[in-house]
Amino acid sequence: MEVPKGYQCKACGRVFHPKRRFCLGCGGDQFKELALEKEGTLLTFTKLHALTMDFTTRTLMLGIVEYPRGVRALGQLSTDKVEMGMKMRHRWEKVREINGQEIYGLKFYPASK
Repeated sequence: MEVPKGYQCKACGRVFHPKRRFCLGCGGDQFKELALEKEGTLLTFTKLHALTMDFTTRTLMLGIVEYPRGVRALGQLSTDKVEMGMKMRHRWEKVREINGQEIYGLKFYPASK
């Protein structure tokens, strides 16, 4: 199982997820790979209702979680019972299947679970 990673600019120290070609802070192009913290804070979320026909669910919850070093990541939410500011934990999981191919990404769960 792959672990989600952050990428720290070697010039200014800013951390990103996913990896970028250039640092948004200083324009640097050298990064050091870091493990993301397991827990972050839910900043915002949305519920999608107009999914394409190839989705197996009728709705999909997405959220942006901020980790302690300021890294923000987008991922699927495991539940629709969420509130901004709640603590979330991530897992790298199968989030969908397209033409028989499994697609993996971040999935967020309430930290208490």
